[in-house]
Amino acid sequence: MKLYCDPPRLEWRETGPVAPDFDDIYFSAEGGLDETRAVFLAGCGLPDRWQRQDNFVVGELGFGTGLNFLAAWQLWNETRPQNGWLHFISIEKFPLRVDDLRKALSAFPELAALSGQLIAQWPQPLKGAHRLRFDADRLTLTLFQDDIADALPQIEANVDAWFLDGFAPAHNGAMWSETVWPELARLSAPGARVATFTVAGAVRRGLSAAGFTVEKKPGFGKKRERLEAVFDGPSLKPTPSPYQRLLPASGTAVIRGGGIAGASLAHALRRRGREVVILDPNGLAGGASGAPSGLLTPRLENADRPHVRTTLAAFEYARRLYADLGVLEPEGALRLIENMKDRARYTAIAAAMGEGYEIRDEGLWMARAGRFDPAAIVRVLAGDTRVITDTARMLEASLVLDCRGSDAAFHELAQSAGRVFLMDGRPPRHPIVWGGYTSAAPDGRVLVGATHEKGAEAGDPELAARRLLAALERRAPEIAQTLDGTAQHWSGVRAATPDRLPVSGEIPGWEFGSHWLRWALDGELPETDVKASGPQNIVLSGLGSRGFAHAPLLAEALASDLCGEPSPLERAGREALHPARFAIRQLKRGQL
Repeated sequence: MKLYCDPPRLEWRETGPVAPDFDDIYFSAEGGLDETRAVFLAGCGLPDRWQRQDNFVVGELGFGTGLNFLAAWQLWNETRPQNGWLHFISIEKFPLRVDDLRKALSAFPELAALSGQLIAQWPQPLKGAHRLRFDADRLTLTLFQDDIADALPQIEANVDAWFLDGFAPAHNGAMWSETVWPELARLSAPGARVATFTVAGAVRRGLSAAGFTVEKKPGFGKKRERLEAVFDGPSLKPTPSPYQRLLPASGTAVIRGGGIAGASLAHALRRRGREVVILDPNGLAGGASGAPSGLLTPRLENADRPHVRTTLAAFEYARRLYADLGVLEPEGALRLIENMKDRARYTAIAAAMGEGYEIRDEGLWMARAGRFDPAAIVRVLAGDTRVITDTARMLEASLVLDCRGSDAAFHELAQSAGRVFLMDGRPPRHPIVWGGYTSAAPDGRVLVGATHEKGAEAGDPELAARRLLAALERRAPEIAQTLDGTAQHWSGVRAATPDRLPVSGEIPGWEFGSHWLRWALDGELPETDVKASGPQNIVLSGLGSRGFAHAPLLAEALASDLCGEPSPLERAGREALHPARFAIRQLKRGQL
């Protein structure tokens, strides 16, 4: 099954792109930008309505060329409240190729500065949710690339304004089906406004049945009428996350663990203006995050499953983040193929993944992979976050988050020790991956890694080096034969779960009772000394050997939850990585 969305079939006319499969245009020939402003922005009471709240959420059905998003962004920049954030959520089944997006948006030169930023972050056409951040303008875009019937149930948000901008109902019935309206009601905040160009009877009836008060308004251009609606029906929302809005704007979060998980979460919370303290006796970039060099590669499976969508989205999010921060060498990587079974598997994966993945004679070329300095990334993400290493002090905090690796308070984690080696020799032109890997490293050396040993002991370094070199000799003898002894070796301990997926969320079963937490830095206070509001058992761990690929997006998701913002993940993806999944599986098997 394909993991990517097909691009739309386009015809180009003097007035812009046309979708012949839907017999409809992407924007009005009479002034697409003016229509957006009249129908959607004014129709939803903007900008007045976003002046009254810190987080304002716009939901859109039909991203198209992004014109509505860019118009909202422009208006937001002109009128936003001082402490406000705009969260824009949109669904698109047929995302445009980046070149087509650039061509379409060239028709609006007054939006060029904003459209350039959108194009620079435009995601791969992979199915699922993709979070783009524009921090300078206090704006996020979460783009769900999927069929609307599949995407809407995956969204978790409180939407204040809806732009219904699919192709006309007569040509795109699935976009306006009866299943859409209850989902809009579920996601709508009290008083949410809806705007759309259509006045089709099925749309009016669907909105009314879902609890919206619907009213016809004068149309734009040659269109005689349009619709506006206000949500005043009963809430259909599921029970909210128990830790949502747990971290007040004036609160302090203590993060246990100074590795990639802790630094990513500190970065995500500080972006939101929260005060953060990192607590780790080893300081920053200790443990498994302290290797001398690392490879950023995606976790590849030939299946369209929730965890696959989520981990691929996480890889893309991390890649964009590191590139923006200047801490990624985007060299690509070659995954070697050793037998016909490998070739069949990776050929199928390349076909499922689409752009950026190519089968070559020697293996699978992953153009979006790259090389990085782990410690540098951790330091950049942590920034000037306060880091406490001593064990003789007490802290007060609103919230404690466990981002330790193998020491995290989650019993399903297992330890896996490993070593990597820096050697003198001739580095490969790009990273090479098999069960191990090799790449260029700092100071002109060659990185060779990594071993995997059960438990916390990495084993004898000389034996480990011989094993890695023997494997390299079989797979890349032209590299192995240039190596001249071990210049340096490093060991660390990974934390992994039984299903090799991260854990992110609240561990079930812990309850505490008052407002403040007094936390001993050694973590060994008796329960009577713990004073906290709400659950304090939130964990981000189990990242295994892919912490740098997965931690940034999972940290963004936790920070969104804690600050009451829309989630950047599909609901099914959240559930696939939730710590409760193991207990749920045991319950289903009758083991609890």
